[in-house]
Order: sequence, then C-alpha cells, then structure tokens
Amino acid sequence: MSILRRPRGAGALAYKRTRLPRGRTPWRQASYCAVDLELSGLDPKRDEIVSFGAIPIEEGRVQLSAAVHGLVRPQRAMSEAAIRVHGMRAADLESALPLDVAIDPLLAVMAGRIPVVHVAAIERGFLRPALRRQGLRLRGAMIDTSVLGLIWLHERDGHGPRHTSLTDLAAALGLPSHHPHDAVGDALTTAQAFVALATHLDALGAESVRSLVSAARRLELLRA
Repeated sequence: MSILRRPRGAGALAYKRTRLPRGRTPWRQASYCAVDLELSGLDPKRDEIVSFGAIPIEEGRVQLSAAVHGLVRPQRAMSEAAIRVHGMRAADLESALPLDVAIDPLLAVMAGRIPVVHVAAIERGFLRPALRRQGLRLRGAMIDTSVLGLIWLHERDGHGPRHTSLTDLAAALGLPSHHPHDAVGDALTTAQAFVALATHLDALGAESVRSLVSAARRLELLRA
C-alpha cells in the first residue's frame, strides 16, 4: 500500500481542510472553479501537465479577476503534435517551476470549490496523480460541461450529438471561445458555458450541486 505524503504548500493545506458545498445546495449558492489543463499528451501515465488555468465562479458569476495561471516545466520532451495544439515549446517552459511547486496556486483556488471542466475524464486523469504527489486525494466529483452541454442540446432539439467540443458548445450557446488551447482562455470559456448551461437547465427544473455533478446519469437516461 502506497503512503501519501503530507501536504506541502499553503494551497495544498487549504485544499485539504476546506469543506466543499453540500449536494443539496442550490447551484447558484455554491462555489465552483473552472479548470483547464494544457498537456504534453493525453496519456496520464506518460504525459504531463504543462500549464493550467483556473477561474472561480461565485453566485453564478465568473470571477475573472481571481483567475490563476501557471506554467509547468515538464520532465520529458514534448511531442510535436502537442506543441502544435497549445503552441508551447520546451524553451517556453525552461524557467517554469516543476509541477510539485507550480500546482500550489491551483490547489488554493480549488479549495472549497467544485471543479468545473470540459471532458472530466481527461482532467481527472492528470489531477489525481498530481494531487497524490502532494499527499492529497481529488475531493468530490467534477462538473463536466461536455455532459451538461449534451443534455441541453438534447432538451433543446429532442436529440443530440455523441460528443461536443468546447468551441462547438460555446458557439451553440452564443458565447465566444477565448483563446482556444490557452489554459486561462479555455477555463474562461468553460466557466461561461457552465453558467449558461446551469441557468438553462435550472429553468427546466431546479438544479443543485448534486444534480449537476451526477448529470452523466441523466444523459444516459435521455439517450436510452
């Protein structure tokens, strides 16, 4: 059995100690944090986080002034395919901090807030081992805007696609895409999409923290 390290930074301690909103909390009364990770690839066993962006959401409002952003120095060379996606080269990350240090501001802004991401399986796959290195476990469930978006499209049109990119979802909602594949830009697009989707779905039936984090089950029922 592996032994977890003790949390090291102030952000890690805050993340460990701060309570998350309860499941029955109406969605507008809870605190969230839109998170985006830029990666060297999509395999958490081989690839790494190279930058992150996170933006708090309070009372249904995006708090852009409280956004955090960080670069991370990778331990391995990045592929050309990854560089083409996010535009960051090894030279751009040479002076960045290693992940164990760089991640602390992200943990601080996530403390007490429910993570909101687009395609949770990817972000979860990289956040879990990153937090484990800090002596932490990823707390609670994530809200996935790709799932909420597919539910909304199904409710709007009577059917929906199997998948939707963040850019396509923002366009369907009439929202801008802010600097795609930039961590803060994608976090802002995710945050705005979340607020719009939660508002639309809440008009159909009262949404809570629990209903939003468990939306994947609702999507399965709609598709069935």
